[in-house]
Amino acid sequence: MSYATTANRPNPLAAIGALGVPAGVGLVLIAGLAVKIVVNPPIPNPVATDVPTVVVTPEPIVDPLPPTDPQSHAAPAPVPTFTRPSSDIEFGLSPTGPIGPIGDFDTGSLIGSDAFTGTLPPIEPLFDPVDASPRSNPSNWITTNDYRSSWIRRELTGKARFTLRIDASGKVSDCTITGSTGHTPLDRATCMLIQQRAVFNPAKDSDGMATAGTYSSSVNWQIP
Repeated sequence: MSYATTANRPNPLAAIGALGVPAGVGLVLIAGLAVKIVVNPPIPNPVATDVPTVVVTPEPIVDPLPPTDPQSHAAPAPVPTFTRPSSDIEFGLSPTGPIGPIGDFDTGSLIGSDAFTGTLPPIEPLFDPVDASPRSNPSNWITTNDYRSSWIRRELTGKARFTLRIDASGKVSDCTITGSTGHTPLDRATCMLIQQRAVFNPAKDSDGMATAGTYSSSVNWQIP
């Protein structure tokens, strides 16, 4: 019984605590409402000042002028004018055919006695033609040393006449026996030895140019 009585008795500390909580909250609210508010004075508007408008005009870009030719500024040469002379003669072309002969015309009376007859006089050559000529002595082309011992034993002799064909460089291009010795070995030896040893100055034509030519002579084969 004593315990229940003590429990139902009001606690003074709890009552004080219960009253203290609302009191603290009230003080906080009063302190928050007591904040000092400072109001700054208004700033006066600045005085407006008119600024003059400045207009900037860009300078035009000018390309440098090319060098000028003094003659290019000269006055142009006058163009000549031609005036067709007047004439009272009227000309007309016939559409039916070619123009016929004008009339008999004596050309001899105009040209004179030296009228052109249609032929030209012969033109003289600039150079006289030259025949081919030996550069060395022809007697050295064939000598007694060319006689073979067999020909001497057989007593082969005779005169061989020949004609040579000389080209434009002076060399013998061909040999022809025009008169035989009567012995084939001597005739063959004549052309063979001459073609090997003979050198010529080439012939020249009427223009002075080297050309092909001929040369004729003979060899007398005699036993030494």
